[in-house]
Amino acid sequence: MAEKSGKKPTTFLRDATGLVREVGFWDAVVYNILPLAPGVCLAWYVFWIPGTFPGASLVWAMVAACIFALFIASSFGLLSMAMPRTAADYVAMSRVLHPAVALGSSLVLTFSSLLSAGYWTLAWTTAAITPALSVVGATTGNPGLVELAGSLAVPPWNFLIGLLGIGLSCLMIALGMRRLMLFQNILFIVAMIGLVAMGVILLVTPQSAFIARFNSFAQPFTGQADSYHFYIQEAAAQGLEYRGSYDLGATIPVIPAIMAFGMWTWWSVAFSGEIKGAATRRQWYSTLWAAVIQYAILIVMVLLIFNTIGEQFISSANYLSAVAPDKYGLPVSPMLPLLAGIIPGGLAIPWFIAITFIAWTPLVHFIQIVQPIKAIFAWSFDRVVPEKISEVNERTHSPLIAIIICGIISVGFFVWSVWGAGFFALLILAGLAGAVVMFLMGLTAIVFPYVKPELYKGSPAMIEVAGIPLCTIAGIVTVVAELFVAYIYVTDSRLGMTDPIQGLALTFGILLVGIIGYYISRAIRARQGINLDYLFKEIPPE
Repeated sequence: MAEKSGKKPTTFLRDATGLVREVGFWDAVVYNILPLAPGVCLAWYVFWIPGTFPGASLVWAMVAACIFALFIASSFGLLSMAMPRTAADYVAMSRVLHPAVALGSSLVLTFSSLLSAGYWTLAWTTAAITPALSVVGATTGNPGLVELAGSLAVPPWNFLIGLLGIGLSCLMIALGMRRLMLFQNILFIVAMIGLVAMGVILLVTPQSAFIARFNSFAQPFTGQADSYHFYIQEAAAQGLEYRGSYDLGATIPVIPAIMAFGMWTWWSVAFSGEIKGAATRRQWYSTLWAAVIQYAILIVMVLLIFNTIGEQFISSANYLSAVAPDKYGLPVSPMLPLLAGIIPGGLAIPWFIAITFIAWTPLVHFIQIVQPIKAIFAWSFDRVVPEKISEVNERTHSPLIAIIICGIISVGFFVWSVWGAGFFALLILAGLAGAVVMFLMGLTAIVFPYVKPELYKGSPAMIEVAGIPLCTIAGIVTVVAELFVAYIYVTDSRLGMTDPIQGLALTFGILLVGIIGYYISRAIRARQGINLDYLFKEIPPE
């Protein structure tokens, strides 16, 4: 056996990963904003909250979620700049806590990502093409487009469109990080132009003008001269509680609801080994800037929406659309592109808003596939899984086999999304899995300065506040935040997790599979003369 020879065996797969640092600072900032996807979030996933949590303040919940996000991002950002390698979360945890726990955590995160890839693949139709066509059809009086949208939203068309989406995302990733970042940035600019345009429309429109424009638009569908106030009255009759004031008790459970898509601004640590200057504080700053920017966008847009459209109306329209669609009447959900698009009227602006809105979906989709690709690459490079997986194309510097594997698995989760669980159930399940990973990374950040003092003192992560390492402080807040998030997810059924025991069993079952898998791999490698214990005492080469 190699360990009996007294000579330290070579354990890493090769002397270099084959990956290249091609990602810039602002590339990383944009990438870290994309898990939230501000345009999609504002269109679909925020305004069910006031009707579901009466008395909750969206704005103050977002402020609290932003503060938590900054500490969570710091746990990941500080560790990743101390160990700036691909799948930095796995690398840091395996070198600080234990490789078995790290593999389990990374497997849970990979599950969360591929699960997210599944439901975001479905979103190519449900959150992009279908609503865009519906909005244009409804606002321009073209029922043919509304009918087409309805046809595309169901099998087999939604499945075929989703498969094309998976293929496009995998192709862009396979072309290499430089081209992928170009693709990302162009689409992000297009999407943000549309979002800014909606913001400007809301800013210059008084509420009275919106009410008049909405009533004119909605009357053919609802048969009501004053559809705006009809929605408010009918929602109250159907059971909607609107208090008109805020309280802390109602706001607290909304914080984890927002964090389900707003606590991931550290997402670029998946490719820390490909970011320029990742060994400096630029990597950490990119996660912080992303948190501040994304929540600033949300808060400003929510305030504009409440000012122009009205919080009670938004709550009522969303409530009626879900609970009493016959009373709602419109052929399109009360999403932001519809409500902003009807204000100016005409053909050009609704089409412009619809086209720019579609750009969000490929952005939020491809990032779900990148993380598992980088994770299984790192496992392979550490020789925990077969070496073939980490082979890199010399021209594009992309791990093509890892891309193919993750693409195939994401198809399976997509099938589950189309014919299985509902969107919000999957979203919260993915959030619960992510909370477990962030909890473990919080623990890693807490002990890092004490377990690896030489590495800590020699890295830019050595920042102290009143003599206490900042990464320890960030880790403590992260641990508390994720315990809070997980508790709300499994105890408050309004967030969509109808069977919390099953969700917990699945998440911790995957964690256990990863832990056991590590020891199996360790035993296999020992028979091959490779001692993994040596490997996990070192940082992988670049």
